[in-house]
Amino acid sequence: MFSKDLFKKINLLSSSLARARKKNILINPLPTYILKNLNLVKQIRYFAEAKLEWHPVGFKIGGTNQEIMKLLKAKNPFYSYLFKEQTFNNKKRLKLSPNTFGIELEIAYKISKKIFQNKVKKKKQLKNFICGVTPAIELVGLRQKIKKIQHVGQPMVDFGLNISFVKSKLYKLKDFSKFTSKTKITNLKNKKIYFGHTKNVMGNPINALYWLVQELQKKDISLDNDFWVSTGSTTSIVPVKKGDKFLGEIFKLGKVKVNF
Repeated sequence: MFSKDLFKKINLLSSSLARARKKNILINPLPTYILKNLNLVKQIRYFAEAKLEWHPVGFKIGGTNQEIMKLLKAKNPFYSYLFKEQTFNNKKRLKLSPNTFGIELEIAYKISKKIFQNKVKKKKQLKNFICGVTPAIELVGLRQKIKKIQHVGQPMVDFGLNISFVKSKLYKLKDFSKFTSKTKITNLKNKKIYFGHTKNVMGNPINALYWLVQELQKKDISLDNDFWVSTGSTTSIVPVKKGDKFLGEIFKLGKVKVNF
């Protein structure tokens, strides 16, 4: 239980984050003593997401790529909602947010809502609920005026509040658990190329999906419709600026495009 004063602080900070997301502005960094307590961080993010009054269409997982985990100083994965209001189809033109980190190329699964009516105890059970998979690009950043991350609580507290999710065509696979592929992001404007691999996501993105399902079951979290799960970046975070155009490729699957 939180004290009355701490609850008031949590309520105030979550309101600030939600307002910043709606208005596409930045706020001052949250207090360090708050951000170092990950239980408080999760509660603030949960309240902020609720105050957005947006429509969840799935979940975004962070801390699944070892390179990005080091950048975020994360020991374990974490997750947040994906929202309908910031979910877009392939070839969308997006507006950059302030304090944008960059883009990530990910594997995203479309999951049947029936999974919430079943207890998933083994990874192989996931195949019964995966409707398909798609290449996806995410625009990631912070709502706080922070130039350099000092600890994981800083990005985790507004994780999901600054995510834009761009999905491509939905593909079917014979065996989702064994799918692996090299990946690549190309900046079509300056011709820079960034290579990656699906194995960078916890060895296989299916491992990230299984981790999330276990977490949702523990907390009895569900959605009313089929939903998306974006599993984490196969590449490093790729810098982006106004006018850039990107092509993301998961070689054995498909392509996704976005420009800014």
